[in-house]
Amino acid sequence: MRINLFDNNVGQPDDGKYKRNEVTALFPLADKTVAQLCRENENLLIFPYSIDATDDRIGDSSVMSILNTDNPDIVRISTGNVMGFIGIDDLRIKIKSRFDKGRDDYLLHYMLQKVLLFNLFDLSHDNEQEDVFDFIMFMFPYFLKAAMRQGVYREYRHFKHNDANVKGPIDIGRHIARNIPFIGNIAYSTREYTHDNDMTQLIRHTIEFMKTRKYGMAVLNIDRETKDCVKIINEHTKTYDRNERSSIVSKNLRLKAHPYYTDYRPLQCLCLQILRMEEVKYGESDDEICGILFEGAWLWEEYVNVILEEHSMGFIHPENKLHRGGIYLFEDRSGVRYPDFYKNGFVLDAKYKRLGGYERVSQVDRNDIHQVITYMNNLNAMKGGFVAPLENKQFIIPSSRLKSSKGMMSIYGIEISKATSSYEVFCNEMKRNEAIFVGALSN
Repeated sequence: MRINLFDNNVGQPDDGKYKRNEVTALFPLADKTVAQLCRENENLLIFPYSIDATDDRIGDSSVMSILNTDNPDIVRISTGNVMGFIGIDDLRIKIKSRFDKGRDDYLLHYMLQKVLLFNLFDLSHDNEQEDVFDFIMFMFPYFLKAAMRQGVYREYRHFKHNDANVKGPIDIGRHIARNIPFIGNIAYSTREYTHDNDMTQLIRHTIEFMKTRKYGMAVLNIDRETKDCVKIINEHTKTYDRNERSSIVSKNLRLKAHPYYTDYRPLQCLCLQILRMEEVKYGESDDEICGILFEGAWLWEEYVNVILEEHSMGFIHPENKLHRGGIYLFEDRSGVRYPDFYKNGFVLDAKYKRLGGYERVSQVDRNDIHQVITYMNNLNAMKGGFVAPLENKQFIIPSSRLKSSKGMMSIYGIEISKATSSYEVFCNEMKRNEAIFVGALSN
């Protein structure tokens, strides 16, 4: 059964209603935090992967809740700020952006295209299964490059040999079976710390599989770094055998936890998703939760960052995870904070919220206002504001002057295209809307 939902549907009581007996498999997932689901289901991949390194406390939020209705046989699935795909038992759940109603999930694809740096216009939205596969496959270069920056994965591996150059313990049984009558070879085994192992073999099988898919070669050749990474993996997997794919997948079902090669774990998870895409899920049991999810606030912030960089707006985008670009509230350099974006005299806060209908800045959540005022005061900025998705064109930018500092706070936005004829038309309209947003910042 396939279920289509929109993220953050709390205020839409008619959305997400299903028969109780049809969604019983979702009950173990309901009301659990993202952090808890990640701990309990290693086959569930969440973006951003380092949920504990964000300011939005993503790990404390839930993916969905299941609520009772007036009819005891009907329940309502209430979603949080998370988009993507989940597979459990025979259920396939797709959570779309609430700002993309009436379209084929173009917005989520578009934001991922901008953030993950791929550029393909002819995405298929006719077949949902293919849509999911494209969605996951396009993420492969992002994970591959992140992992390879830590070096090529190495681990100990046992090799069986049968030659005259004995380098390890002799395997008596295998020697008798293979070398009688004796012709000079000896069967022995070695344990070597090598780049050619189950992990790199999994990556190689994924690369070879992608070459057979519609967009595979384009994804693998998306940029020079990706091509270099693919070449390095090929060079270090000399024992690759396409007939061993099932065996390699089985050996990787238990995700690896390495103290140094930390970025290989999400890559391993993604490779398994790609190689077992015919089932959407690859769990060892029917009730295992797996899939790929994106936190809406994180994805919107990263998307806005790409737009600002493309137009050379000069904003600093602090990196909380790497402890870069933060500001200090106190003179002793304590109280570090990480604004979303700032530059000389200007602070911006990305909000994946419905702010487009607000006529005054004072209508924004008080905690969000206090946060931006704190940043503006700390940086002596005279301009500040919020960047939100817009469902309609913004003819007037709501702005209010602060009483104390005389600074100006505004609500900026990027209108989400309503194009439905094709994904390419949607992308072209989004580029025009982005240019309007950048022009508003410059005034």
